[in-house]
Amino acid sequence: MISYVYLPMLVLSAFLIISIRRFWICADSMGFMRELSRRAPMLLKRDIMAAVLALVPISMALIDWLGITLPRQSVPMPPLLGVILAAGSLGASVAVLHNTLDRLAGSWAGTRESVLRTIAALQIIESTELGYRAHAHTKPIHAERTLNVIQSKDEK
Repeated sequence: MISYVYLPMLVLSAFLIISIRRFWICADSMGFMRELSRRAPMLLKRDIMAAVLALVPISMALIDWLGITLPRQSVPMPPLLGVILAAGSLGASVAVLHNTLDRLAGSWAGTRESVLRTIAALQIIESTELGYRAHAHTKPIHAERTLNVIQSKDEK
């Protein structure tokens, strides 16, 4: 009976793996792989880590359902332990993707839009950082005059 607990975990694992794969296929087909790897190098690494963690429930279910005995064990793994390990790894997979779950879409069209939103967000962040660096090194011209105007209004 406890073996059926794997089914919702397998559905979520399959969705995560398929969505991650689809995102990177779309990014590659649209020609944004280099730009994504340059601007967000941890994005691919996190996705790979999340996909590997999402594969653990599949392996735990197979080990439990087929009664496979692991090396250096005399009996098969207890089903409750398998469920706990599968749920923990699935939770870790979702935790790795905690800020990026919005870019995982359920369709190809949504995934293409997600790739474009990701690229646009990275470009906005880069241009904002560039603008901040440019303004941080220059002294505002009218800062003293503005301060005098504010003080004179407060004095009245």
